[in-house]
Amino acid sequence: DGGANYPQIAIDTTGSALAVWQQHDGLRFNIWSNRYTAGKGWSTPELIETDNLGPAQLPQVVFDLAGNALAVWQQPDGAYYSIWSNRYTAGTGWGTPQLIEIDNAGNALSPIIAIDAAGNALAVWHQSDGTRFNIWSNRYQ
Repeated sequence: DGGANYPQIAIDTTGSALAVWQQHDGLRFNIWSNRYTAGKGWSTPELIETDNLGPAQLPQVVFDLAGNALAVWQQPDGAYYSIWSNRYTAGTGWGTPQLIEIDNAGNALSPIIAIDAAGNALAVWHQSDGTRFNIWSNRYQ
């Protein structure tokens, strides 16, 4: 495995945590996660994105009060960078990555995510329309 960088971590109300990072596999960067359970320690790292069209980069992660989490990152689809997300469900684990940005006018970059106590999340990023960069968002409820 290649170098790992841009780690991010979120801690839930029980003291457990999720770490996410980008790691090079020799061809491209992928997004990985590892869960720390309070009183038990770290689990086995897990790949949380599966699209190999281009490098997955700059992950962010947040927890809600119920112990569920959301991660976002940027990744190209062959033409432009897009914004992707994956949901961690307490007791179940990571789901299937989903594209949360679909405007292909230009690159979507540098996602940031925030979540409230009820689990409503908002991801924001900047995206080119071909002339200038604008701020875009997508909401998870």
